[in-house]
Amino acid sequence: MFKPVVRSLLFSLSILLVIVSVPFAAAAAETPIKVLLDGKAVSFAVQPQTIGGTTMIQVDALAKSIGATSSTDSKTKKIKVTKGKTTIELTIGSNQAMVDGKKVTLSTKVVEKSSRALAPLRLLTDSFGMWLNWNAGTKTATIETKRTITHAMGTTTLTSVPKRVVVLFNGQVDVSLTLGVKPVGAVESWVQTPWYHYLRTDMSGVKNLGSELQPNIEAIVALKPDLIIGSKTRHEKIYGQLAAIAPTLFAAEVFGWKANLDMEAKALNKEDKAAAFMKDWNKRVADFKSKIGDKANAEISIIRFQDDNTARYYITGFAGTIFQELGLKRPKAQQEEGKVLVNLTTQEQIPLMDGDIIFDITSSYGEGKEFKSQQEWQKNPLWANLKGVKNGKYYKVNDITWNMSGGATAAKMMLDDLYFYFDL
Repeated sequence: MFKPVVRSLLFSLSILLVIVSVPFAAAAAETPIKVLLDGKAVSFAVQPQTIGGTTMIQVDALAKSIGATSSTDSKTKKIKVTKGKTTIELTIGSNQAMVDGKKVTLSTKVVEKSSRALAPLRLLTDSFGMWLNWNAGTKTATIETKRTITHAMGTTTLTSVPKRVVVLFNGQVDVSLTLGVKPVGAVESWVQTPWYHYLRTDMSGVKNLGSELQPNIEAIVALKPDLIIGSKTRHEKIYGQLAAIAPTLFAAEVFGWKANLDMEAKALNKEDKAAAFMKDWNKRVADFKSKIGDKANAEISIIRFQDDNTARYYITGFAGTIFQELGLKRPKAQQEEGKVLVNLTTQEQIPLMDGDIIFDITSSYGEGKEFKSQQEWQKNPLWANLKGVKNGKYYKVNDITWNMSGGATAAKMMLDDLYFYFDL
């Protein structure tokens, strides 16, 4: 009787040991954090680790790999890391650091492991102007000391993450602020000068560089920028001048907000913010498509009246590309390959503006003359015969967020408007 009981207890104990040991085995097999610097693995005496959700790295090992000098005071537990004109001061056990004399609060305290100091990786890469990308799947931190950006004029190689950015077209001002970057200088808004109202709070202290069509070169030089972002559409003739001042990137289209967001994010080490914005954008686009139902069959027209008593309809442009992404239909008359817009010079062409829904993005850029054109054209009997007008589906919308700004946040605001106009 005794032996069977003992056997049973021993068997149960062995099963228990197996179960208990599984988490430890899993922990032992956990993927280690890898760090690549310009494509090469960095070696550490104390392996990088995650503490409080922050990737921590051996300070002296990274300093050596990037050509920085580091020193530690064993009595005060203070660490100093210097490269070029930048100095970082850390203290073991503290979440306060000094970068070039300015206090920085860390997400996690500096710790000591096996007589080595570990500090947040992001602090070190940001302070020394390096690009950092984190791959959660492979637990790999990729650091770059230089980065080549492809843009409308070719390629430009940056040797440090820019900190003093000049922006030369309206859409990119919006994009910069969307990424959390305040430029040191920017061209003024088309209306509501110096900056559109929805951006104004975040533009305090930014130097006004004049018109997007003719930015002030002397003022740009005086700002000593380390990056200039312009547009091939607007500034191709002065690219050489700008590139002589600082590394320069050109957007292909002023209204191509997605490509422009991606370009600046890559240059300024803001890819995480861009990815978060696009994740939210794609989620909302999918939600809009799922809710619109049969309303998506309506043909949508985008029009604008000009200050010279002409009008136009848009084929693509800022609003047009968003309509396309949302799957909204356009009138056949407003579908011409390779064109952004079509100018209408006579009121006899009013029928070309028709649609089941008509959105009017007329602006006050021409000191109100556009609205006089709008009134004159709308007196014509042809206007009253348009389907959108007869059905009460003619809407005057925000010309700034629907057209003139052309940035990422403006796109989000326009999408909010469409939820309203389609009653979703």
